[in-house]
Amino acid sequence: MINKRKIGKTDIEVSELGFGCAPLGGWPVAVSDQDANISLETAWSRGIRYFDTAPLYGSGMSEKRLGNFLQKQQREEFVISTKVGRLIVDTEKSQAAEKFVGSPKDKDSKFNFSYDATMQSFEDSLIRLGLDKIDILYLHDPDNHPDHFDEAKKGAVKALIKLRDEGVVKAIGCGMNQNEMLIDFAKEGCFDVFLLAGRYTLIDQTSLDQLIPICEKNQISLILGGVFNSGILIDPSPNTYFDYSKLDKDWVKNVSESLVKIPKSHESANYWLDKAYNIKTACDKFSIALKHAAIQFPYTNEIVSSCLLGMTSKVQVEENFNLSPRGIREMLKLNNPIYEVTSAYGHFGRKPTNKGEFSWEKTDKIDLFKL
Repeated sequence: MINKRKIGKTDIEVSELGFGCAPLGGWPVAVSDQDANISLETAWSRGIRYFDTAPLYGSGMSEKRLGNFLQKQQREEFVISTKVGRLIVDTEKSQAAEKFVGSPKDKDSKFNFSYDATMQSFEDSLIRLGLDKIDILYLHDPDNHPDHFDEAKKGAVKALIKLRDEGVVKAIGCGMNQNEMLIDFAKEGCFDVFLLAGRYTLIDQTSLDQLIPICEKNQISLILGGVFNSGILIDPSPNTYFDYSKLDKDWVKNVSESLVKIPKSHESANYWLDKAYNIKTACDKFSIALKHAAIQFPYTNEIVSSCLLGMTSKVQVEENFNLSPRGIREMLKLNNPIYEVTSAYGHFGRKPTNKGEFSWEKTDKIDLFKL
């Protein structure tokens, strides 16, 4: 089984490698029900026991597919997280369907961080998942608009606390891809865990400045997404992606229109490409694949409980499993103890065998001292 780590001050333990279920909602490519189920079955067989989803992913399609699979498993054997902050609504033209391929064209998601909407979103998720409780419930992307922070504080946060107090949720948190608002939420003192995407990786460690210290102080665990920063930490080529945007001449413009905040002094595609190349060069020097180093890096910090990886096929699950701490130990055969025949007290003139070994020596010398 994959090793597990604890979530904050709770009794929840998650597998170090988690299954990010956005691909089950059709992002970035269509996934059939059969392939989705095979991916989940493969992940389960390899010991993955933490699954993260959200209403946004395919307008509920990811939650339904995950729920269908998890209902076949023993409830105490897995940890599941989903999110609030958006309601699934009927629509004539779905914007979500343009991003999540194969998702319902008559459904869309709308931001709403009010108390009532949070409660409604939670109930809707329970129905889609076929569960009566959720282990971890996150606020999802409240950094999308400046007004969402205040709305969430007044409404959604109170709803999360109430759900946790009632026991239908074990842990509460926030999920986003920037540090600043998470720092503000950490100061509220009520959260157990944050889901942070892309800000604690080999190439971007901006969370070390303020976010991680305050999380350590308040015993808030981190679940990490985006450990490859959209692809640059797999293949740092000129046409790769970084923080959800292609690293081309329009990268600065495109990323500035997204939710990702980048340091003003570093707003150039070449800066990030050069940085990624330098990291890859260091990895090559020690014969370590860049993606191996990228997935291993976060685990060096005890505040990190799990890394989420999106997977759309059995092959991807197997590849990602091989990047987990356990997978790398198995690949390098580090789990197999090595024994050699030796001597407890030295050789004392005895001759080694033709293999250079020394036979075991009797260490009980009590007979020598008998009268």
